[in-house]
Amino acid sequence: MVKKVIIAYSLENVKTPLKITRKIYGYTEYSNYSKYKYKREGILSNIKYEKLFRACIMIDDKDADEIIEEFKKLEIKIIILYVDLKKRLDFR
Repeated sequence: MVKKVIIAYSLENVKTPLKITRKIYGYTEYSNYSKYKYKREGILSNIKYEKLFRACIMIDDKDADEIIEEFKKLEIKIIILYVDLKKRLDFR
């Protein structure tokens, strides 16, 4: 049995949602007419996660406390759901 945490967040009352999204997932920055590329890391860059749908991610239980604290620092409304998965079905 695998323990997972589902985190749903809301960017509804955030002034700059793109800035928050970039802090969460990271982004690639291009400069000098795309001559140089810089990979900017986000909160989830070094953590294995699965994006279930818009504004909802599933992560391992061991990484949950660290990620939840980062979301609280960004002052985002979050809903946390702890789940136990017996077997993962891949529908893709």
